[in-house]
Amino acid sequence: MKQRIIYFSRIKAIACAAVVFLHTFYAAAAFSKTKGDMAAMLTVRNLMMWAVPCFVMVSGALLLDKNRELTYKKLFGRLILRMAIALVVFSVLFSCFDGLLVTKDFGAKSFTQGLRQVLYGGGWKHMWYLYLMIALYLLLPAYKLITRSAQSKDIIYILAVYTVFLSVLPTIEGLTGKDLAFYICTASVYPLYLFLGYAIHNGIIRLNVPLCVILTLAGAAAVTGLSIWSAGGNSAPKVNALLGNYSFIVTVLFSAGVFGLVKLTENKPVKIIDMIAAELEKCSFGIYLIHMAALKLVFVVWKVDPFASGGALTVTGISIGVLIASYIIVRLLKFIPYVNKII
Repeated sequence: MKQRIIYFSRIKAIACAAVVFLHTFYAAAAFSKTKGDMAAMLTVRNLMMWAVPCFVMVSGALLLDKNRELTYKKLFGRLILRMAIALVVFSVLFSCFDGLLVTKDFGAKSFTQGLRQVLYGGGWKHMWYLYLMIALYLLLPAYKLITRSAQSKDIIYILAVYTVFLSVLPTIEGLTGKDLAFYICTASVYPLYLFLGYAIHNGIIRLNVPLCVILTLAGAAAVTGLSIWSAGGNSAPKVNALLGNYSFIVTVLFSAGVFGLVKLTENKPVKIIDMIAAELEKCSFGIYLIHMAALKLVFVVWKVDPFASGGALTVTGISIGVLIASYIIVRLLKFIPYVNKII
């Protein structure tokens, strides 16, 4: 049995919490009374954008390991099947949720609409992550051919090409509003994160403490400054679009810094922290799926206005409450046979 890698649990745990905060503050932004409220909500949301990249980087570090066997039986019978079942089941459940509590027109069409959304989209926005993971899993055999035979310089070359074409050029296009003629034959930035996680974990890219701190603090400062600067300004649409895009070069560097910082703690076990991290890691996928239902209940069904009392402090409290409630629900669901294999 492979030895458990402690820092992976830590990354997934804090990323899980960050995703909940990201979605809570983004949802709360709709209740903003002033530009200052809006700027505060979107700043916190943008500061959490490293979470999904770090999840993908952990997947890259694990799944691209040249010594880790990947059979087609495991690929389709376990990895892809789990995501496909979750996609279908939760698309239907969320459609039924809307029919029962939001639109008040629950019926057979809630089920059929949920099934249609699996193919055509239009469901709850956070479900995009499941499509992403299915796509990355489908390409894993090709990616593993690369890591199995590639030397360190080859991985660095791939990362350089991906960074330029999937992050730097899209950032320039986003700032200028003009499409550049150069492109690479791939449609997504996520393979960059997959290989970046593999490279950092295996020491192909070495991030020491000063560099990790610089990347993290500079990323946080840049995101904060850009979020505040763009609030209500003429440049807001372009800058906000970049801040909400995982291909933004600042997000790429910020995510690498956070991943590197947590990796540097790998040989320093802390019993209580690691116990909590292990629990959150175990439930992270389920929390990702379910927390949006809790948020929709709070903001759409109950119509809680956090700015009527407490503002940002109330939103923080809601974030923590949603995280804890989602964890408890998922932990209980894990006692149900078959359900525990999905979430």
